[in-house]
Amino acid sequence: MTATRGTQLRLILVSACIAAVAGCGRSNAPSVAASGAPGQKATGKPYKIALILSGSATDHGWNQDAVEAIHDVQTALNLPASSISIKEEATSPSQQQDNLRAYASQGYNLIFGHGEEYQAPALHMASQFPNTLFVISSGDKLATNVTPIVFKLEDGSYLLGMLAAGMSRTGKIAEVGAQEIAPVRSVFTAFALGAKAVNPNITILHPVYTNDWEDIGKAAQATQPLIQQGADVIIQDLDSASQGVFNAVQQSSTPSHPVYALGTNNNQNSSAPGVVLASAPINCSPVFVSIAKQAEAGTFKPSDTPYGLPQGVIGFVENPSLASRIPATLQAKITAAEKDIQSGKLVVPMKTQ
Repeated sequence: MTATRGTQLRLILVSACIAAVAGCGRSNAPSVAASGAPGQKATGKPYKIALILSGSATDHGWNQDAVEAIHDVQTALNLPASSISIKEEATSPSQQQDNLRAYASQGYNLIFGHGEEYQAPALHMASQFPNTLFVISSGDKLATNVTPIVFKLEDGSYLLGMLAAGMSRTGKIAEVGAQEIAPVRSVFTAFALGAKAVNPNITILHPVYTNDWEDIGKAAQATQPLIQQGADVIIQDLDSASQGVFNAVQQSSTPSHPVYALGTNNNQNSSAPGVVLASAPINCSPVFVSIAKQAEAGTFKPSDTPYGLPQGVIGFVENPSLASRIPATLQAKITAAEKDIQSGKLVVPMKTQ
């Protein structure tokens, strides 16, 4: 929805038989009798973990976060490479459902569906695979063997909003998202709240949605009119397409009229030199590792408790090359708010609908 992580992508292993299994049975697949807690390691059998992504594993954002985290899980559990499988670009609902079912049918103990789009199919098939624990990033529903991970990116987005309002010379800021879904709307709502905390009179242009997480050109085209309307600081929630926002901002920014962008989901400060003021990255690793360790031991219980700034999962990272442009008074306000969020004195709301 934190602390910065490197962008090096480690080895991705995709199960060779996914395609074959995915084409087999669907809703009428036979149920498997439960033995032990969901996700628990079975005696004498290898522990297997899968990660399914709807986008690119090298998007420098949401999906790459998860890839890096799953390899941290591999290290933490001391698993061989053969125990980890990653499937990327599962773009359609049928692909998402088929891959969940394929991995469960192959006896994977733990399956991470990285996005709320995996929640409905996981809940639908969960009873057929009681030994498998389905973990859904950005989900919001619980079942015996289905758990959401609620990344509270709102904590970081609020701080980005404060920064945006304080740095805007025009008094106008903007938001560009891929899809108008609850998690994205919630991030933008928190951004607006942070901005209003610094400048109650700031104008926040109506959010623009491209309906595409990957298309850089669409994102650039959506950003240009916002800049023409006077927005000079722009937040985005776009995955791979975020580069389109950065490109448009970079092309429009001049020394006499600077325009800035803001990163989310990963540390995107280096994506466009000179224009990305700060990022609110997600650090999936602590959550993924904790769930995997407990699941392997048979002690994990599904929970919808949010993971945010206080848990070290959401962060706020200023671009060091642009830090000198941030006024000291604004920096002090942001630092104070960050401490208040960490201590629980300031609770940034989440929009769930």
